[in-house]
Amino acid sequence: MMFLTSAFARVRRFASSVFMLGVVVTPLAAQRAADQPRPRWPDNYDPQFSNMTTAEHKAALAVLDEIQRLFEKIPELAHPRGFEIGRQLAGGGPSLSVDERGVLMYSFGLVFYAPSKAATFGEGSMCITVAVNKANGSHQGIRDELDEANRGHYIEQDIGVPKPGSTIVYEGLRWDMIGADRRPGYVIFTTGGKSPWIPITREQRLQAQIFHVGGKNGETEKEIKAALEKTAYEQWMEGAAERSKQREAAIATMTRTQGNAAGADLRTQLEQTERDVTAQLKAGDAEDRAQRKGALANRTIDDLRAQLAALTPAQRRAPAFAYADGSTAAAGDPQSHRLLTPDPEFWRARKSRVEVHGIQVVMGPTFFCANPAIRAALERTYETLDWLALKRIVDRPW
Repeated sequence: MMFLTSAFARVRRFASSVFMLGVVVTPLAAQRAADQPRPRWPDNYDPQFSNMTTAEHKAALAVLDEIQRLFEKIPELAHPRGFEIGRQLAGGGPSLSVDERGVLMYSFGLVFYAPSKAATFGEGSMCITVAVNKANGSHQGIRDELDEANRGHYIEQDIGVPKPGSTIVYEGLRWDMIGADRRPGYVIFTTGGKSPWIPITREQRLQAQIFHVGGKNGETEKEIKAALEKTAYEQWMEGAAERSKQREAAIATMTRTQGNAAGADLRTQLEQTERDVTAQLKAGDAEDRAQRKGALANRTIDDLRAQLAALTPAQRRAPAFAYADGSTAAAGDPQSHRLLTPDPEFWRARKSRVEVHGIQVVMGPTFFCANPAIRAALERTYETLDWLALKRIVDRPW
């Protein structure tokens, strides 16, 4: 009996020890699991960074890594099922319109492959893009134009539902549905919530269009005017002497290499071609002259200059609006969009060229990204990403 009691006591002590050990091991195991390297998406290519010092490159990578950690918290992205993800890093391009004192742009994109990169022979789609300091934001107007100061004029897209902390959201992730087409979601964060773009005035818009048509200092306009002043027949006749030299040289080469008969045949062919083209151009010379005269009298650039001259001072200062195709729209038209340009002062570097002034997250509903598994991952990300964490990054005292 004493033996049984003693044995029972030893079993109890052992069981108790195992239980206590379990209490100790469980948090240790959890700690070890937490210390395991996070799953990282492989880079598709070597990172494309340029125009950065070693220190700037290191700092930019640290910012991108911090942002990437937020995406890695989304289970569908951290542990993808039914697809694979590759990453592409790039950076070093200057923000537009801010010269050498502007911040640099850098980014990473997530490329999705379904069901795998091998199965698609490396063909995937960049369904998520994160850009730091992208001065032109989401604006992708069909007729983006540069003015004489090299500033981009962008057609603003439709404004969407805001995300926590966002400065503005354009469009909003949306898939094809009855009565509406697919649209990407552009979520933009800026320092202090300040708009990084300023409106284009009607005067600036017209001046940009005049520059686009006429070129710097009117050089393109002069070239077009010179080309219109002479008809095709007149231009053809001016080149007659040079063509004769080229013709005789070709005949001499043929005679030397193929014999007199071959040279004579070539002469007959070339001279007949010369006569035929000359006759054809001469026959159409009057009509060609009339068309060129009309083009010189009704040039787009003259119309644009007339529009500018007709504006009152108040109209010149008024904001410009355009339709999605870039044509001019009236203010208040429900189909109109503002025209914007990057604000140079907002994008100017204060301490470092890689300090964060803005973060843009783009999720695109392309045909490939509409794969059910990928679409579910994108929707989960768009709805549950820690957007406020991005706001905290741009609001740091860089």
